[in-house]
Amino acid sequence: MVHVAEPVQTKDLFAIKTLSQPSMAGETVFFLENRVDEETNTYIAELKGLDLRTRRQVRYGLPNQSICQYALAPDGSALLYLAQDAKKHVQIYIQPLTGGSPYALTALPDGVDSAQWRADSAGVYFTNTSYPQKKATKLPQPKVITRLPFQMNGEGVLREDGTHHLQYLAITGKMPKELLSRPDDFGLDAVDPSGRFLALSASPDPFNPKDFRTGTYLFEIATRNLTWITESQEHGEFIGAAFSEDGTGLLLWGTDNHAPNVAEHHIWYYDIEEQKLTDTAVNHHLEEGPGEIVADTQQKLSERMAQYITADYFLTPGFSHGRIALYEASTDGELREAVGGDRHVTDYFVGPDQHTVVFTYSDIETPSVLAVYDLISEDEKDLYNPNTSWENHHTISGAEAFTFKSDDDLTVEGWYMKPVGQAAEKKHPAILYIHGGPLAAFGYTFFHEMQVLTSAGYGVILINPRGSLSYGEDFAAGVIGAYGQGDYADLMNGLDDVLKRDKQIDPKKLYVCGGSYGGFMTNWVETHTDRFAAAVTMRSIANWVSMYGNSDIGYFFNAWELQGEWNAPIDPKKYWAFSPLAYVDKAKTPILILHSEEDHRCPIGQGEEFYTSLKLHDVETEFVRYPGSNHELSRSGFPNLRIDRMTRIMDWFGKH
Repeated sequence: MVHVAEPVQTKDLFAIKTLSQPSMAGETVFFLENRVDEETNTYIAELKGLDLRTRRQVRYGLPNQSICQYALAPDGSALLYLAQDAKKHVQIYIQPLTGGSPYALTALPDGVDSAQWRADSAGVYFTNTSYPQKKATKLPQPKVITRLPFQMNGEGVLREDGTHHLQYLAITGKMPKELLSRPDDFGLDAVDPSGRFLALSASPDPFNPKDFRTGTYLFEIATRNLTWITESQEHGEFIGAAFSEDGTGLLLWGTDNHAPNVAEHHIWYYDIEEQKLTDTAVNHHLEEGPGEIVADTQQKLSERMAQYITADYFLTPGFSHGRIALYEASTDGELREAVGGDRHVTDYFVGPDQHTVVFTYSDIETPSVLAVYDLISEDEKDLYNPNTSWENHHTISGAEAFTFKSDDDLTVEGWYMKPVGQAAEKKHPAILYIHGGPLAAFGYTFFHEMQVLTSAGYGVILINPRGSLSYGEDFAAGVIGAYGQGDYADLMNGLDDVLKRDKQIDPKKLYVCGGSYGGFMTNWVETHTDRFAAAVTMRSIANWVSMYGNSDIGYFFNAWELQGEWNAPIDPKKYWAFSPLAYVDKAKTPILILHSEEDHRCPIGQGEEFYTSLKLHDVETEFVRYPGSNHELSRSGFPNLRIDRMTRIMDWFGKH
């Protein structure tokens, strides 16, 4: 039977699967298989094991459970995983691998935040947050706020009555043993294989709104002493750690933040005996660790920042020129690309033999694949593609990479995705799609929404203007104190470059859209040119003055991005000069405003201000509000609203 390839549609959100959190024991590779479920309007992750000899797959966990994260016991005897109980609280479950059914290890009234195995597999260290029990009442109650920040996207107004705990629970035990309790939040980053320490991350001055540091601490289990090991870095931000096998060294992921918000993240090495902290990548211009590549398909990645191979060498992701590869590096500064190519290595794990790497990857035409790589032989082999049938039955657009010179001689990179099929050979419309961040980047990864747009007959132009990640620190800093200047010129020049390359693009049918920083830039485009037939702005910024106080990050992000300073006082005159709202009298282009009602990053007031001003200036505009949704709507929001959002974008452009 001959299959006719179908265009990619919005509903394919429910057909595409992704893989994450690979690990390995013996001849079995474990991983999460993620999908979006249309019936329940939720995201589901199944924990699976793949036998490398038979290729047989086994599903683990209780029926109808969706797994948050999991960890393989050091001795390979069991899996621990986090999943919701019947009351929607996240608990720890144990899945024996030697026979037997999974069972709940905890039943805490407020659930568990994170968990890791003890080195001997005899028990679990975990963190949790407890809240005082309040008397039930049907009457509305006030929320009292005394701290800053007081809100967070995805959480809303933050509670101030929580207590954060570090506890230990034996696999055969019933009552956890509390090791640490404090009023401020902290993270459990790593467990020492030698059994001496835990690595924690926390703020050294947690309730000081002007202190943005996150430090790494060694928690000595026997004495319960805490040692702040990153104190030497005045503005340091360290989250994530990995111990060496003998417990004498510790890898940290972080930055010294010598340039606010644009300093590269590197892998640092801490010698526990010598108490010495070293930046292993100080001589390399590479963003190490999990990179901020812009896409909408991957779910529940481990965000593993590094893993030891030997006592002196480790594996870490690195983000360069739109590619996320795996690099083999040493504690004294050596670095080489190990698993590379025009793709996005989404997750990875080094096996017990210290040379077999199981990893997952995506590229522009491939949503997700599980693969294995040998560090010695350099052989690579795909193990499992959950979307083989879907890919074979759909027409998927590739992308043409291009570079051009900016007005001030910077090299700027972009991609052009032509409409699929014969539409590319005829005059066709094109969309300039602007990414958020701005410290993020488009790259070599699968993007469902872009495939939907190319299937609908649009060319899609993706550009990483100055301010983007993966091109070095100087390039990232190019937007600081200059929003809407060189970055705007880069986007317009990149668009002109694509128009020269593809004469089939109709210059009268150009559209622009973007979200977050991309929404700001769409608003800036709206108020500075009329070359586009229509625009769509999402989770955007219109007024930096109001953004300062009503965003969860506004009071420090504005200072970093618009003033380039730590804790700079508000500068309303400068903020207003960078605000698209200040130029709304120049707006002419029909514009659709999409905004989530529970967005605490770029609050919905930004969309409201822009909509009101546009209407009063007689600009054709429409305002769509998404209930129960936050800044992450397009990536992890309610699936039905994600479908609605994509449909409205195409309808608006189709109308104009």
